[in-house]
Amino acid sequence: MLESMMGKVMAGLLSISALMFSSYTGNEPVFRPLQCRSGQNYLIVTARLENAFDNDFADVFKCGKPISLYYKIELRQGGNTVQSGTYRHTVTYDPMNATWELYTSENGQKEIYNSYLKLLNDISVLECSLPRGSAWRSIEIRAEAWLQQVELTQPDRRVDLMVLWKFKRPAAKRVFNLPPIS
Repeated sequence: MLESMMGKVMAGLLSISALMFSSYTGNEPVFRPLQCRSGQNYLIVTARLENAFDNDFADVFKCGKPISLYYKIELRQGGNTVQSGTYRHTVTYDPMNATWELYTSENGQKEIYNSYLKLLNDISVLECSLPRGSAWRSIEIRAEAWLQQVELTQPDRRVDLMVLWKFKRPAAKRVFNLPPIS
C-alpha cells in the first residue's frame, strides 16, 4: 500500500515537472456574459469562465498541491466602487481515492468529485450573494479571475500558474438596470 501511495505521489511530481520543462498549449479563458438576479436586499451575481481549464490542468490538479483560482467581483455605481469581494476556489487531489475536493469560499463548502468534468464545471462558476443598496437603479458589475503561484519542494521553486493562461487575466463587465425596492 505504501508503494502504491509513493507511486501516486511520484506521478504527481513527474506531472508538475513535465509542466515546467515541456511545451504546453495554454488556455485563453473568457467569461460568459455576467448574470445578475436581484432580491429586496441582495444581488446574486453569476460569473462563468470558459476555456480556462482545457489544456494541461488535469496534470496540474494532480501535482500534490492545493491549486487555487481567484475571482474578484466589483459593483460600481456612478463611477464609484460600492461593493467588492474576492473569492477562492481551491482544488485538492486525493491520490489514494482518485478524487478531487473543491472548496468554494463564497459559501464555505467543500465537495468531493469522482468526475473530472463535473469538477471543471463547478470550479469555473462563481455564484455569490452581495448586499444591495436601496438607492441602486443601474449597477455595473465587473469580474476578474486569476491563478495562484505554487511552491514546489522539488526542484525548490515557485511556479506561476498564470503561464497556463498566457499571463492574461480574464475580465468582464456588464451594466444591469435593477428594479426598485418595494
